[in-house]
Amino acid sequence: MCTERKQHILVGIDGSTGSEAALRWAYTTAQLEHQPVTALLGWTADGLPRPVYQAAVNADHLGLTKAAEQTLHGTIARVPVPDPPVELHQVVVERDPVEALIHEARNATMTVIGTSGSGFAHRVLAGSVAQQLLHQHTGPVVVVRGDDEPVNPDQRPIVVGVDGSDPSCAAVRWAADQAAARDVPLYLINAYRVHIAPFAPPMEYFASLHQGAEQLLTDTVTANIDDDSDLEIHRIAADDSPSRALLHAAQDAQLLVVGTRGRGGFAELVLGSTAHQCVLHAPCPVAVVHA
Repeated sequence: MCTERKQHILVGIDGSTGSEAALRWAYTTAQLEHQPVTALLGWTADGLPRPVYQAAVNADHLGLTKAAEQTLHGTIARVPVPDPPVELHQVVVERDPVEALIHEARNATMTVIGTSGSGFAHRVLAGSVAQQLLHQHTGPVVVVRGDDEPVNPDQRPIVVGVDGSDPSCAAVRWAADQAAARDVPLYLINAYRVHIAPFAPPMEYFASLHQGAEQLLTDTVTANIDDDSDLEIHRIAADDSPSRALLHAAQDAQLLVVGTRGRGGFAELVLGSTAHQCVLHAPCPVAVVHA
């Protein structure tokens, strides 16, 4: 069966409260962008989402298939239909969830997924599907926490990290589009703190760092946001580490947007990765955008 669709928002479903939160977020965004939503549940017999396993009456192929369909339908039923409603497509496929999402996302404007929870396991893994998808998929991925509570109307700003790299510039453009669709302010954050020991440099050095950060923010806006845009834009040069500055700004945001520096590799898996830290600890949904 061909599940390829044009310009849709893709949501990964696994029966968890995290996937319910992802579907709610996708509904809201679909209304703003006038796009359909595709809710997808991918499963394999050796890697069933727990709700599918629990729903299965028989452990044969037919029983597992029906349980997967029941899990998808049940998740959708628990999420209120938006008003006005959006077009919804339901896809159940016997395939590794990450592979299924990447395949279906070829014509998706974004892929939205939930996390498994807020406990210790979440902080270590942030949900195995979430982490695998973030490292293997090249399109925008939005990670929604299960405890995220939607606000309607949501006038909170969108926050995006800026460091001058190509992924950062792509993140700024994507965040600007989202802010324009929601008619909310856009906050651009650049953090410039450096750790120097054992002797502190003169104050002029730190002043130059701040000025350089402000100039980078100005140049980023000029290069990536239309001059005719009506966006309310705030540029913030923060004397802090990138992760801390972004997480602080995200406290009052509806969405945090970060770029990533590439695909795969050990460097992106280390705990110090800014994008990884934001996905783990941000109080709001986090969008990870590739260049």
